[in-house]
Amino acid sequence: SIMFPEVPIALRLSGHLLLGVVRIFSRKVDYLHHDCNEILTKLRYAFASIEIDLPEDASTAPIHTVTIPETLELDAINLDQAMYGVT
Repeated sequence: SIMFPEVPIALRLSGHLLLGVVRIFSRKVDYLHHDCNEILTKLRYAFASIEIDLPEDASTAPIHTVTIPETLELDAINLDQAMYGVT
């Protein structure tokens, strides 16, 4: 029914309708382009490399800082004090 309407549409009306569709599509493309640029900027910021000056002896970490202990004493952790920054 869209391709072959019962009542013929004037060329001027058809042109105006197509212009409206093109403007809507153009606006949607602009929104998509803006969103993609924003995501790309955030990804570049998230994965940006930072140059850090480390001392020569800091090339490896001690094993106790990167491993989980065999037994974990949850009672030894005072969560209320840790939550409020009380030492």
